[in-house]
Amino acid sequence: MFSATSLVLVLALFKVIYERWVTPLSEVPGAFLHSITSIPMRYHMLRGQLPEFIQKLHEKYGPIVRISPQRVSICDISNVKQVLGSHAFVKAPSYDIPGILEPNTFSTRSPELSIERRKQLGPGFSHKHLNSMERNILKHGVVNLQQKIDELFKKTSHDTDAVVVQYHKWFSLIALDTIGALGFGQNFCALQNEHHELIPVLTRIRIFNYITMTLPWLKSLPRLLGRRLKPLAALMTFSAAAIDQRRKDNGHPKADLLQMMLDSGRNDDHREPLNDPQMVSETILHLIAGVDTTSVAMTWTLSLLLHNPHILHRLTMDIRQEFPTRIITFEDCRQRLPYLSAVINESLRILSPAPSILPRIAPTGGVRLGNYLLPAGTWICSSVHSVHMNPAAFSSPTTFNPDRFMCQNQERHNLIAFATGVRACLGRNLALVEMHVVLANLLRNYNLRFPADQNTNSSISSVSKMDSSTTVEFDDKLRGAGMVPDIPRRTWMTMNPIKPERDCLVLVSRPE
Repeated sequence: MFSATSLVLVLALFKVIYERWVTPLSEVPGAFLHSITSIPMRYHMLRGQLPEFIQKLHEKYGPIVRISPQRVSICDISNVKQVLGSHAFVKAPSYDIPGILEPNTFSTRSPELSIERRKQLGPGFSHKHLNSMERNILKHGVVNLQQKIDELFKKTSHDTDAVVVQYHKWFSLIALDTIGALGFGQNFCALQNEHHELIPVLTRIRIFNYITMTLPWLKSLPRLLGRRLKPLAALMTFSAAAIDQRRKDNGHPKADLLQMMLDSGRNDDHREPLNDPQMVSETILHLIAGVDTTSVAMTWTLSLLLHNPHILHRLTMDIRQEFPTRIITFEDCRQRLPYLSAVINESLRILSPAPSILPRIAPTGGVRLGNYLLPAGTWICSSVHSVHMNPAAFSSPTTFNPDRFMCQNQERHNLIAFATGVRACLGRNLALVEMHVVLANLLRNYNLRFPADQNTNSSISSVSKMDSSTTVEFDDKLRGAGMVPDIPRRTWMTMNPIKPERDCLVLVSRPE
């Protein structure tokens, strides 16, 4: 026993000495404990506070910092674009998904497969295709929302001219309805029923995937894995049933993502069609990514607007003056509502829905980033949140300031909320279309403010009763506020409010 204990202590001491003073990564700045163990990093991951933890390390140690024995984090935008811009830096093993699923566009670590899938599925997320599908996006994201709010007005007493909505939940239901139409050609009626069984399933899968990324050894526990994968099995059954039903309806093809996958390879002799397991994996990805990230992005954008009444007022007046009556399309937003795009971009920057660390592997021969040579095999983590909070990339980074995206400057090119480079988010265009049309039409049709019992700035109440002719004066202190709400939040894959039933309430009323 003494000999065994002594051997363990010697080996542990050797590891400490090697990791802290011998390995090439010993030159990279960072805390002593982080250089010898990944426990602190994993601890903050499990708490859902990794983005904030990494940001504090960058503030203390600089644009490149060691966060575990084999990992470094970078927040210099030029280094980030170098790492993410090439297939030479392959994704880290943490992207691997449970073996019962085929690798998909997001999870695959193979550059060849990534390129192939983007050729197969990319056209479904192009502006051209989304323009042809915008009618469905407007129906499920705008028309259904208006009908639902109007139904609530009818149910209230005549003495009440406003209704309270939990907007985080509603945005999730809208996103599910939209991806149901665009991905499956189905009407889920989630918003209409204010519920859908897929929402809790998708949440459990997201959290489980994140935990197994944090603690990869869990994947080797079949019993635990079997129990936890029941939601995934249910989602696989749902996707497989949708594929089978579409084949039965072959005489009536639909212009959606499912049909695009079924047709892949049929007219191209050089491309293999997707088989059923591959299509199941891709459809599950569409559901998880299409619902969670988009709904969270809209949630934080509306939260920021409600906490900054001067920005909310300016944006609302801008929308109503440009479009007093008709439904607003995405092309309308692009051409005539630049401030809305600026608000959305600034929201994606300061409260990114997925403030990930995007780990990549240093290629053979290593790579030099800044003053440091990182050996082959090093995990290089591009911290989205830290880039967005880096003063070298964005001036006054902690201030919510949409005007920074109204200027033709370099800052607008430093936004990486959808990642960047060869593995950038494939659904970026769809997310932006949804966010623009939902928020534009919501602000045009209704006045929004906090419920009366919520502790907020009293100036917000003046914004709640405005119409297209209203002029509201804000003092200089309020005009330059740009505050970020201190809403408790947790990042498990995506950054969600911890208590949306308390912190994501809005009072909706009709313009006078």
